[in-house]
Amino acid sequence: MKEKQIIEAARMLFNKYGFKKVTMDEIAREANVTKRTVYSYFSSKEELFKCIINEELENMKKIVEDVEAENLKNGNQDFYGTVHQGIYKLLKYINKRKFLKNLVNEAEILKNPIIIENLKVIDSEVQNYIKQKLQDAINKGYIKVKDVDIVAFLIYKMYIALMFDWNENNKKLDENIIADNIISILKTGLNK
Repeated sequence: MKEKQIIEAARMLFNKYGFKKVTMDEIAREANVTKRTVYSYFSSKEELFKCIINEELENMKKIVEDVEAENLKNGNQDFYGTVHQGIYKLLKYINKRKFLKNLVNEAEILKNPIIIENLKVIDSEVQNYIKQKLQDAINKGYIKVKDVDIVAFLIYKMYIALMFDWNENNKKLDENIIADNIISILKTGLNK
């Protein structure tokens, strides 16, 4: 129970003030426990932060599992649709989570190596999911890809660009427009 209080207090404080500015004293105060209690569960602020990131990764894995279970239940084995739903729901989750969004901003502005390293773990997990889907589709003969790592990276970056970067400077795109454009490029390339 106290561990959960500490994690939630840290998440709230990291979200509100950023990772760098928050101290273990403040986390203890917010969690309504002693600093000693905090240290009995977590040896450092970095370890506590990593625990929060791991919770986020577990939530993201659950999203992917739910998408795959739903598609399996409905008999939908379309590679493009499944990948789109999985990636889109993951990125939508990241976008909704103020905590993660603020961390991305803090990483960009302060170049904090702890935050950057943990955000790389999230990026890596999402890209590994895409790679797995690509490899499954290759094995089933649905697609032909020269380099799975490059294609997974490009797919991931297209979604990131359209969901986050595009919407900052242009009209907001909905899920269907993003999916139609990315899937069109994946299916047919840029050839006439």
